[in-house]
Amino acid sequence: MKTKLLVVSAVVTGLLLTACGGNDKKETTKSEDGAIATTQKIEISSPAPLSTLDTTQTMDKNTFTIVQHLFEGLYRFDDDSTPIPGLAEKVDISEDGLSYKFTLRDDIKWSDGEPITAQDFLYSWKKLVTPATIGPNAYLLDNVKNSKAIRNGEKAIDEIGLSAPSEKEFEVTLEQAQPSFLTVASIGWLAPQNQAYVEKQGKDYATDSDHLLYSGPFILTDWDASSDTWTLKKNPEYYDADKVKLEEVNVNTIKEENTGINLYQSNELDLTRISGQYVQQYSDDKGYVTHSDVANYYLDFNKKADTAPDNLHLRKAIAQAIDKDALTKSVLNDGSKPLNGLIPSGLYKNPETSEDFRKFSGDHSVYDVKKAQAEWEKAKADLGDKIKLSLLVSDDDNGKKISEYVQSQLQENLKGLEITINAQPKNNVLQTRKDKNYELSLSGWIAGSSDLDSYFNLYAGDSAYNYGSYKNADYDKLITNARTVNANTPDKQFDDYKEAEAILLDQDAAQVPLYQSASNYLINPKIKGISYHLYGDYFNLRTAYLEE
Repeated sequence: MKTKLLVVSAVVTGLLLTACGGNDKKETTKSEDGAIATTQKIEISSPAPLSTLDTTQTMDKNTFTIVQHLFEGLYRFDDDSTPIPGLAEKVDISEDGLSYKFTLRDDIKWSDGEPITAQDFLYSWKKLVTPATIGPNAYLLDNVKNSKAIRNGEKAIDEIGLSAPSEKEFEVTLEQAQPSFLTVASIGWLAPQNQAYVEKQGKDYATDSDHLLYSGPFILTDWDASSDTWTLKKNPEYYDADKVKLEEVNVNTIKEENTGINLYQSNELDLTRISGQYVQQYSDDKGYVTHSDVANYYLDFNKKADTAPDNLHLRKAIAQAIDKDALTKSVLNDGSKPLNGLIPSGLYKNPETSEDFRKFSGDHSVYDVKKAQAEWEKAKADLGDKIKLSLLVSDDDNGKKISEYVQSQLQENLKGLEITINAQPKNNVLQTRKDKNYELSLSGWIAGSSDLDSYFNLYAGDSAYNYGSYKNADYDKLITNARTVNANTPDKQFDDYKEAEAILLDQDAAQVPLYQSASNYLINPKIKGISYHLYGDYFNLRTAYLEE
């Protein structure tokens, strides 16, 4: 690198999605074929600042990418996104799939040199679901014995199906067998936390890089909640530190893609994300890398009673008035594909039939102007001929392009509907949605694991992510049955989820799926050994290194 990057732009991206490999061009070199550079220091960009590094509270993909470098859990992902032992040496799973007995490694330490113990996992997992400290991803442990009742305030935390019989043993008891459980346990939301340290820090815990302990391959420096820049440095206490070659990764928040491209071309930046017109322009660059995402970009409604979006005919009109083919081909033009369902392609296949759920469930919310206008007439009969709605979006390039396209489509196809665009920094968008202070929003959701429920949970009546206040008892019953009584009967589970998807999208038009995204990067060709996981992060630098 010639110089340290000095040009930094504020905030953000409206959709932070996970990347996965397919037949796309990607980095596959894991062996050290070339001469390793003497200085292992790189500069990369981030599309948004970090939100929170309290792993029980982290929500967005951008932050999770950093979390996966800083905090390792019981398991982690290999290059093919298969869960493999991390801080745990092994796991013994009972024949019925209900009991997991993890044995921790002997040589695992926090970044301050103190031992990591099973109590650290017991503390963090309990913290995630305890009502007083509950995190937005607490539902991920709903299958742990009594966990859902605990987070709903119906049982005491000590009744949870977790225990630490010794410093090296951590045991989990599930309500139902869950084939994806090790995948869930491989992501930072279930990383350990040191109780004594957290309680000593009090309100300052995780507010900056000096008030954190790290269990992963890197530690963080020069970061606080207002930072647009921060630095990852190799963690010398990490049990597998010999595999970590990068000594320093400087991260800079860059809003404008052309800024990142210019810095990449001048050798001041080693990794930057690109989209839209830049994908076509730089697809022949030696550093171009692309991956299909297991992700859903969608339009969401705040269905607050006695408001316009609460009107079913209005929602159905909007759901069928947007040409998704034109959106992906003419507006995005970056490898994204139209999506006519809640679940993206490539998330999960029926283990008995090998049929992908997206193909099994079919198309919903399909573009059809005539049907849209028929619903629009019914909506106007209820709401009047002139309806004005605000569309909440992120203030980055993608947010601007997509929102302007959606605005144009709706106003052109539904005469009398006026859409105003409310652009905010990405982290503000998340908070505004949590506060339910919106009418329409452009949003995205990534695969937290291979579980179909990670998407269907968005609209469960009691979900922390159900910002639009959707409620349907039949939907809730179907997704509960799919997750529990039919969890080990794939055909019945698929039938439950298919029916639930039809209720959500066809019957209630609670969401408008738009497209399944692609991730595109310009990456210094001298950087080798980057991993691209299906879940948890955009990319991972654990085994990355810089060639001469």
